[in-house]
Amino acid sequence: MPNATLLVTFRTVNSQLPIALHILGFLTARGGEPLTSDVMADTYGTSPVVLRRVLAKLQRAGLVETKRGANGGSVLARDPKTITLRQAYEAVSDDAQVLCRHPDGEGRVAQAMGKFMNDAMGDAERALLETLDAITVAQMDVQVRANLSAATRPATDTSSP
Repeated sequence: MPNATLLVTFRTVNSQLPIALHILGFLTARGGEPLTSDVMADTYGTSPVVLRRVLAKLQRAGLVETKRGANGGSVLARDPKTITLRQAYEAVSDDAQVLCRHPDGEGRVAQAMGKFMNDAMGDAERALLETLDAITVAQMDVQVRANLSAATRPATDTSSP
């Protein structure tokens, strides 16, 4: 019997999701004050062109509104308590599947392995999407603020004298 190598490929979670979450978090922190894509891109460390592509997807999904012009900028289109991280993921995702599936194979072993892997990947994917669905942008903002606060507190010396 020839050696067989099983290749498992994970689709990387859309690389635009971190940018989308940064945008939504930053706009939440601004409390309705418009923010330009140049400022957001600078704080994230990406080019304004890349950020504007993600911003356009968030706008098409009804999560963000953008005005052009001298006093323009972007704001959240809805209350951050009503926007979930899953909605952000779906806005920037080009594919409904987070994880790749095992290709159809010939033979009983390949088919049995494929069924096992596809079931496992489906379960993992559902768990991830359920987690993203359970977190709102407002909750993310609270946690990020807590992380910032903890990071700026002076360290306490717990060593013995």
